Amino acid sequence: MTHAVYLHGFASSPRSAKGIALGARLAATLGADGRYVIPDLEAGDFRGLTMDLLASRAEAALRALPADGAPVLLIGSSLGGYTAAWLAAKGRAHRVSGLLLIAPAFGFTDSWASRLGDEGIAAWRRDGQRPFFHHAVERELPLGAAFYESCLALPALPGQAPMPAAIVQGRQDQSVDHRQSVAYASARERVELHLVDGDHRLTEARHEDLIAWCARDLIARM
Repeated sequence: MTHAVYLHGFASSPRSAKGIALGARLAATLGADGRYVIPDLEAGDFRGLTMDLLASRAEAALRALPADGAPVLLIGSSLGGYTAAWLAAKGRAHRVSGLLLIAPAFGFTDSWASRLGDEGIAAWRRDGQRPFFHHAVERELPLGAAFYESCLALPALPGQAPMPAAIVQGRQDQSVDHRQSVAYASARERVELHLVDGDHRLTEARHEDLIAWCARDLIARM
């Protein structure tokens, strides 16, 4: 028996199609008593989101799993992938024995600063919020400037995690530079990097097959 926690990406929700589909694929591997959880990292308050709150909610989901001693696979997609790697490196990934990072948003703070430019960041801070497209509701929602401020002290690449990890990353990803994942994997031990022809969504059947295979492989080694 194994438990798994899936951390959804930025401006997403527990209704993440990718997360739900992966859970269905892993049901037999986790076992009848294994839990598969997709916590709501926004807690219904996208505007008030900060990285501190996001990380704390991920930790709470891990601690809420049954106290049965079963190993835990922590899965993260995009910003959820960054969060999973960061928590693991900080020793805050309670009971986690394996990491699966799907297009992890390494270097996302610098990427946002580059895309928005100095004027865009200044306007975000001045106005106190900025609209972002939210995939769960399929429309723009405001995000408070506190989120950006909470990211500034974070490293572009989290440190070494104490457990084995696998990354699935698309070479044509326009949201996250795949070279960040290459840099992360090449400088850390026990990290398997799978670079594929694909974009940030990684929703082709062959991508989903690979992600599920990586999850099962990690579980087998936990």
